[in-house]
Amino acid sequence: MKALGLRLSLVLLCGCCLACGDDTDWASMGPTGEQYSEAELNLGEAVYMDTCSACHGQHGSGNFGPDLVGKGHKYTYDEQRSLVTRGRRSMPGFGASLTEAEIDAVVAHIRVGFFDSPTN
Repeated sequence: MKALGLRLSLVLLCGCCLACGDDTDWASMGPTGEQYSEAELNLGEAVYMDTCSACHGQHGSGNFGPDLVGKGHKYTYDEQRSLVTRGRRSMPGFGASLTEAEIDAVVAHIRVGFFDSPTN
């Protein structure tokens, strides 16, 4: 009986945490401190515009998909790379349609490239 009560409490706690959402202003944190080559950032911007901008907005500020500006502080590089490769929820994975270099480049662009744009 105790185990059932503990499980129920845990489920309710998780539900409350998920319902609260995330109010952090990730964009105000700026780019991550990571360094990428100009060529990689240029490729990342091209891949982003071609593959991601329809859902995430031209400058990463969201559209159908969520805002991505500053999310390099919320997710690790590997977590973001996995999201691009495998997808999550309504976002499809792009591991079969992008090369490894394109995935690395678009993740670099998401993590620091938006902040190089004069529109942000």
